[in-house]
Amino acid sequence: MNSLNKKALLLPTVFLLSACYGKTDQTLSPPENARRVTIAVRVPEGITLLPLQMLYRSERCKTKSYNSSNEAYEIRGYNGFMQAFSPIANSDIRQQRIAIDGGGKCQWQLNSIKVSFKIADENPLVKGKEVFATNYIFDFDDYGFSDGYGTGRAKKVSGDLDIRTDFFPEIFISHKFKKTTLELFGGDTRHEKWSQRYRVNDIKTIVINPVVHFNRVVILEGPNQSQGNIIVTYPDSSKQKALYTKPDYEKLLSMK
Repeated sequence: MNSLNKKALLLPTVFLLSACYGKTDQTLSPPENARRVTIAVRVPEGITLLPLQMLYRSERCKTKSYNSSNEAYEIRGYNGFMQAFSPIANSDIRQQRIAIDGGGKCQWQLNSIKVSFKIADENPLVKGKEVFATNYIFDFDDYGFSDGYGTGRAKKVSGDLDIRTDFFPEIFISHKFKKTTLELFGGDTRHEKWSQRYRVNDIKTIVINPVVHFNRVVILEGPNQSQGNIIVTYPDSSKQKALYTKPDYEKLLSMK
């Protein structure tokens, strides 16, 4: 994981995510001395890595927002892109290198990036279930992406990051909504120590190393009625009430 590809191209063939505001020039043109960050992800077998999402903001090119009284006010411009990761030969590592200083007429600056992955469609666990992605968000400035990605609150860090997290497939059976979902559980992100959101500073490299224990499936089952407890069945077949709708992560770690 320490040998990163220094020849990765800068933002090749990007795809616009957000709508253009007026005639704002959303072209990125980083200067030669632009600050850059490299994001590398080790992709375990049975996992699909989704394209990297990037959000740039501009103080020079403003856009409008509206308050509850429908009164307009100016905010920094938005510029969102999505870019696939590049494979590293003879390895399970995928990476991308992007500019923090986006340049261009609007002098775009990187605000946030989001790294997402999920259990691959061909995995037998996926059959008949709605699959949710696991997300990591890295904020280079104030919040850009919303809190709706299950990453938790941002924790402040300085310097390069090397993140290793144990994940367990989590199946949730909802009798109330008559559906079953599947996602990867790496700790209740409402707790800071398991948060998957970072407010970064002075950073050049982010390495994400998810360790997925496919043989340690945890099952949550909601009550048949509107009221009742969510029951967790752990890989050792033991059962207990869910902790705030989540399994006991420490217990899962002890079963590895």
